[in-house]
Amino acid sequence: MKGNGIFGFALGTVAGALALIASPAMGGTVAVCPLGCPYASIQAGINAATPGDTVAVGGGTYIENVVVNKSVTLQGERHRGRDKREGHHRDRDGDDPKKVTILPAISNANPCPGSSLCGGAASNIILVEADNVTIDGFTLDGDNPSLTSGIIRGDADLDARNGIITNYLTGVWNDLTVSNVTMKNIYLRGIYASSGGTFDFHDNTVTNVQGDSNSIAMFNFGGAGVMKDNKVSFANDAISSNHSTGIQFLNNTVTHSASGLHTDNAGDGGGTADLIQDNTVTHCQTDGYGIWVFVPYIAPVVKNNEIHGCTVGLAAFGQGNPVTILFTDNHLNGAGASSSDTSNSFGVIVSTDRLGFGANDVSASFTDNVIRRFNTGVYVEQHCELFVSIFNDCASGGGQATATLITM
Repeated sequence: MKGNGIFGFALGTVAGALALIASPAMGGTVAVCPLGCPYASIQAGINAATPGDTVAVGGGTYIENVVVNKSVTLQGERHRGRDKREGHHRDRDGDDPKKVTILPAISNANPCPGSSLCGGAASNIILVEADNVTIDGFTLDGDNPSLTSGIIRGDADLDARNGIITNYLTGVWNDLTVSNVTMKNIYLRGIYASSGGTFDFHDNTVTNVQGDSNSIAMFNFGGAGVMKDNKVSFANDAISSNHSTGIQFLNNTVTHSASGLHTDNAGDGGGTADLIQDNTVTHCQTDGYGIWVFVPYIAPVVKNNEIHGCTVGLAAFGQGNPVTILFTDNHLNGAGASSSDTSNSFGVIVSTDRLGFGANDVSASFTDNVIRRFNTGVYVEQHCELFVSIFNDCASGGGQATATLITM
C-alpha cells in the first residue's frame, strides 16, 4: 500500500492489520505487518518502495536478514511512551504488541577472522547499501531461538555477526540515521558505519556485543558523524572510531564494558577534530579503560566526562602529527575498579607506545580534571609494549621517543 504522506500509526491494530493515518509530506508509505497488510516481511516492503518512501512496520517478530538498497525510512511502530498517553495497553503476558523485533534468518556469526562482512558470508540483521537511510524504532536481536551457532556470550547463542552495518564492499554510503533501536546479542559489530560515509546514531541501546576481542558495540570507520545519547552495556569495546574525519561523541552512557569510548588515527585523512564530551563510563570490566585517544593526526578534545570504576580513567597513546590532545573538566574516580592486579589503577596514562605499531612522541594537556581513588593519579611512560602488560615500568625501549605532559 502506498500513499502520499508520512505514515502515522493509529491507536492499535485491527484484526492484525496495521492502521495508518496520513499527513502531508514527501514520499509514500509502504505498510508491513504480520497479518492484513500488503506485505508481511520488511524486505518485501523495501523491494516495493521507491526512494523517499517510508516502510512502516507494524508490531511483531520478523525473521529475516534485511538489505536496504534504496533511500528509505524504516519505521517501527510507536514507542511505548506515546502509547501510554494514547490508552494503549500491553498484552497480559507483559509483551508490547507494538514492539517490532527482527531476528536473523541465517546463523553465521563467525565465518572468518579479521573482517566484519567476511566477503558477504556474515549474517547481518540489516545491511545498508544506499544513501539517505533512516532506521528508527526497532529491536534487533542476534539470538534467534530457532537457530543454533554454539557461540555463547552473555547467556545468548549468537547467530548474527553484525546488527546494522553499511556495505563497504559496494560503495561509500552517506546520511545513515539509526535511532531508538535496541540492539542485543551480536558477535562483532552492533551499529557500524563501515564505508566512510556520514551518519547520525542517537538514542539507541546496545548490549551484549562481545563475541571476541575485536567486538565493538558502536563503531565508525573513516567517516564523519554523531554518536549521541546512546546507552551501551556488556561490550568488549563500547563506542569508538578509527580514521574519522570528524566525530562528536556526546552524552553517551557506557557500563560493564572493557573499553568505554576512544578514537584512533583521527584526522589522518583530513576533516575536523573529534569531540568526546558529556559521556559517562562506569563499572568497567576487569582492567577496563574509560576514555582514550590513540595516535591522533588532528587533536581531539575530551571534555566534561564522568568515569567511575575503571582501571584506567583517561589515556593518550602516541601521535600521528605533532598535535596536543586536550583533556579538560573530566571527573575520574577509581573506586570499585576491577583490576587483575589490585595495586595497579591509573587516573591518567600518557604513553609513547602505539600499541604494537612502534612508538613516537605524545603530547597531552590536562586542565581542571578531578582524579580520585586511583593507586596512581598520573602515569607518563616511554615506550612500553602494552600488549604484553600495560603496567610495566618501561625501563628500556623507545630510545628516541619522548613523552610530554604539558599541564595539570
